Amino acid sequence: MKYIKDKVENINIAYIGGGSMEWAWKIMSDLALEESLSGTIKLFDINYEAAYANEIIGNKLFKRNEVKGKWKYKSVKNLKEAILNSDIVFISILPGTFQEMKSDVHLPEEYGIYQSVGDTVGPGGIVRALRAIPMFIEFAKAIKKYCPEAWIINYTNPMSVLVRTLYKIFPEIRAFGCCHEVFETQKLLAMMLKEMRGINGISR
Repeated sequence: MKYIKDKVENINIAYIGGGSMEWAWKIMSDLALEESLSGTIKLFDINYEAAYANEIIGNKLFKRNEVKGKWKYKSVKNLKEAILNSDIVFISILPGTFQEMKSDVHLPEEYGIYQSVGDTVGPGGIVRALRAIPMFIEFAKAIKKYCPEAWIINYTNPMSVLVRTLYKIFPEIRAFGCCHEVFETQKLLAMMLKEMRGINGISR
């Protein structure tokens, strides 16, 4: 990673869960709009074909002339190769299957417990945490071994439980949790102030 004037170049990012058809594309879009950052993103997913598909999509996107940020995408087949010497690690995974996620939300309804999402608190959040914690233990061990100085950004729920797991295994880790919807909410509130109060020029 190199700092050159107001830009940061040659950033090495590892994306655990890089086969995503939603969050990976959002991150690609965000990076495409930021001209001060550039580098390489290694995509790791238990579904390698999905990660490889995102490699193709990402590299085609960043060949477009109107894109401001320049990034190279590379799919990899194991965790070590993904995170070795990384500057930043994104973790955005689905811990389990969609059928299990459905059970997290709807099975408690049979007992009168209704959840808005079921991936953070309540019965659904607890069960999801039980599936995810063992995975995050392995992530923390690998990060400690292969990229101990990296910044870790976790997008996976239950957010606080999983970030705490990372610190439990590797207390010196530099990790924090983030939610993409925070920024969308900021945009929504700014739009509401403009339309309802006539207040212009508010940025997130």
